[in-house]
Amino acid sequence: MTGPSPSSYDTFVVGFGVLMSCAVFITMRQMLTQFRNAAVIPLSENKPQYISQDIKDLLKLSTLEKLLDSPSCVIRETTNIIICERALHDQVALSIILDCIKRPDYETREKGVRVFNLLINNILNVGTVQISKIYCALVSCLEHCTTDYEHNSFDIVWDNWYFRDVVEQQALGMLILLVEKFGAKYLIRYRFIDRWLVKEPWGNTIDERQTNFAKLILASDQKLNDLVSPILHNSTGVVQLKEVQLVTDGFPTNLKYATEILGYRLHDYTDTFFIDLAQRNSRISSDEYRRRRNREAMVLNDGLRPLGRADIIHRER
Repeated sequence: MTGPSPSSYDTFVVGFGVLMSCAVFITMRQMLTQFRNAAVIPLSENKPQYISQDIKDLLKLSTLEKLLDSPSCVIRETTNIIICERALHDQVALSIILDCIKRPDYETREKGVRVFNLLINNILNVGTVQISKIYCALVSCLEHCTTDYEHNSFDIVWDNWYFRDVVEQQALGMLILLVEKFGAKYLIRYRFIDRWLVKEPWGNTIDERQTNFAKLILASDQKLNDLVSPILHNSTGVVQLKEVQLVTDGFPTNLKYATEILGYRLHDYTDTFFIDLAQRNSRISSDEYRRRRNREAMVLNDGLRPLGRADIIHRER
């Protein structure tokens, strides 16, 4: 009986080596898979990121006061929202805020306006919270703003909105939101026109004031136009504008198409001026356009006074 040939022995060794290699590979792969699965950190259950209304109601005023001093801006913002919601449903607190807005003292008025600015969105959603008193307070605030600082003259090219004091700007902004929601009837009822609008520096003469006011009506890019346009579509508002001589006696009482009438018949309205902003823009020469495009500006203001045109320095490149 003969033993296995050398070739058969080599085949056996090679096959056994391949089998052992596969076994080691599969075993190591399974072990590594088990280690990997054991090292995976399971995801924690998502917890709600909001505070329930019950918890909000249980918070004491002393606790809210401490939360307002928190270094976290998220905690401070959430605390402000809680306080605003409480004030919105507290008639006494809301009356105190409105009373602060009407105060002649600038510092008290500023605090009231800033606080009320946080409430305005919730008030628009509720819709029936002392709306007439809110209009009255904001118009009274604007009446005091006329003497807070020297207002810039009207400019059809440069909107004065961003040169206004922060109190006046926020009060006007809140009135715009209220007018969009509830209309201009309360604005007219509390004499917004003769308490603030007519006191704006429209010009030195009646003709100049009426012309500049007509320019504002045509200029849809002027922020103040959002308050003036609803007044023009109210017959009582047009009557008040005639009383303060911002429009002529021949101005139509029921202005349905204000832009079209002023755009095509403004020469009858002022007897002197004809305003056509489209023609004005087309008359700008190419050299003037190039000069304006290459203009650089620098603003010098230390923050202690409202921004004005005198603070802007132009330089040609």
